[in-house]
Amino acid sequence: MSKYHELIDEFEAGGHKLRTAVTGITPEEALARPGPGQWSVQELVVHLADGDAIAIDRMKRVIAEDDPTLLRADEQAYVERLHCEAQSLDDAVAIFELTRRQFARVLHELDDSEFERVGTHDGELGRITLANLIKTYSDHLDHHLEFLKAKLDRLRGSANKVMKPPC
Repeated sequence: MSKYHELIDEFEAGGHKLRTAVTGITPEEALARPGPGQWSVQELVVHLADGDAIAIDRMKRVIAEDDPTLLRADEQAYVERLHCEAQSLDDAVAIFELTRRQFARVLHELDDSEFERVGTHDGELGRITLANLIKTYSDHLDHHLEFLKAKLDRLRGSANKVMKPPC
């Protein structure tokens, strides 16, 4: 068994974590903005689906190419220009779940040495291994799930604290 088995399982489990976090959200809650300049729950979930599409592309290129350049994405521009409000929250969650589950199958087939392959991000990540990419995007989800919970608490009246921007 790979020494990265738990890391892969954590990455894959993110789909279930996201599904659980949005269970029971009403359409009004999904689109509400709990404060000025803050993303809605739907924007946050679409951001996660978009982010994972980018992340998995990066991981594929690290596996398949020698030291590929991993391009930076402007997450705020994605949210502002890709009409998150017109997208489906359920579809975004399903895409997130499905792509994580599908790509985990690839990751489970890799030799341990392949997790040390690197790519060079042209932004804040710099040179990064496949293992670190997987960990980064597992942490990315957990980071945003905290904001999602806080947004729902605020919308539902059970939290009165001011939230920071999502990223």
